[in-house]
Amino acid sequence: MHNIEEAITIHYTKMFKTDKKIFEQIMADPAQYVGLSIHDMADRFDVSSPTILRAIKKIGYSGYPEFKLALDSFVNDKNQEKPVHKSSLFHEVINTYERSFSKLKELDMEKDIIEFVEWMHDSQDVKCIGFDNTGLAAQQLVYSLYSQGFFYEAITTETKMHYLSQTVKKEWVYIIYSVTALELYSDLINAANAAGAKTILITMNKDAELVKKVSKSFILPAASTFLREDGSLHQLDVRFEMFLFSEIISYYFNWIGDQRKQKTKK
Repeated sequence: MHNIEEAITIHYTKMFKTDKKIFEQIMADPAQYVGLSIHDMADRFDVSSPTILRAIKKIGYSGYPEFKLALDSFVNDKNQEKPVHKSSLFHEVINTYERSFSKLKELDMEKDIIEFVEWMHDSQDVKCIGFDNTGLAAQQLVYSLYSQGFFYEAITTETKMHYLSQTVKKEWVYIIYSVTALELYSDLINAANAAGAKTILITMNKDAELVKKVSKSFILPAASTFLREDGSLHQLDVRFEMFLFSEIISYYFNWIGDQRKQKTKK
């Protein structure tokens, strides 16, 4: 189960104005909402209980009881943190990215990255798949590898992905970028699994069903939201983390390629 900040970051683009307003007020002072019933919560925001429930489900919780537990846990964690001095908007943006990158740095992904990159080197072709914002991250990986003399294709439309799912090859590697790990990738993943091909999912949603279906998944930290001085909730562009991870893959690809060349010379 994601904490509330992560859940908001992952599902931010699916929120309506009313949803954002609800979570803005909760995040501004989460402690005052701990323990409230769904009816009391609805009264606080002058909305109906079903509206609260829809907003909660939209960010990935199964219902209000799960959300209450997550809110209580979030507040307890916040109480144990050192107080942060409120700074300028410029520093708030930088600090938010720093927090996200610090969480990424804490993860030990090297073994999985090396194995995944070995798959890339052993494959006949690599397809980098993503739509909208994550499509740009897929294109970034393609560009970085092209600068090393390797050309792979970025698949950035549903039409191309549908065609790809009909022409899956065992010898290919399929890299999927998706913040929320949308189910629309299921057909491609199922076809790749049936063919015995390798699939890699790069996402921020550890609870997604697709995580269980792919050959390997990388769960990036979701900590890109912060409150402005006026109390409004703002999300920084998650492409920055996706871009960084694409560059990490590219560096490992180059490093392992050099190691293979050295072994061949010996």
